[in-house]
Amino acid sequence: MLPSVMRWNRSANAERQALVAAAMGQPGKDAADVLDDFIRGLGMPRSLQDVRIGPEHFDRIAEQAMGTPWIPRNPRKIDTPAQLREILVMAA
Repeated sequence: MLPSVMRWNRSANAERQALVAAAMGQPGKDAADVLDDFIRGLGMPRSLQDVRIGPEHFDRIAEQAMGTPWIPRNPRKIDTPAQLREILVMAA
């Protein structure tokens, strides 16, 4: 999920993401891509499909996630479950 979350948040925290890419030894590259490559190298799941979560689950996940404490702290403001669904689609 994290690479997709980073891509969705890029407009709100591109400078911080650049620091992440640099810290991972790849300055100037897209931090979400750097992290995705790192996860791939570990052999970990990289999509929701890889862990058997499909689009039929997205609405319920998005609705439930709205009540979690990290939504108000997200770098890019999240006002609706539809915005969370955008991230889930990216991570599919």
